Amino acid sequence: MEVTEKITLDMLTKEGVSVLRQKFVVIDGTEMQVGGNVRNAYTNCEDDKKNLKEQLSEEYYNAVMAVWEV
Repeated sequence: MEVTEKITLDMLTKEGVSVLRQKFVVIDGTEMQVGGNVRNAYTNCEDDKKNLKEQLSEEYYNAVMAVWEV
């Protein structure tokens, strides 16, 4: 049974972003969430940029930076 993680960048503005993480498994062809939602908020500051770089894949990090560095 493979666990997959979905990441949603929610409420992305020039000031901040909320990152929603959800884990799923497929059982008998039906995708089911495992555990609860995990949501973390980050602001457009150097410390949070560093945390995001460590916690997100390059693809998601670059999407946030595209908004924050405009």
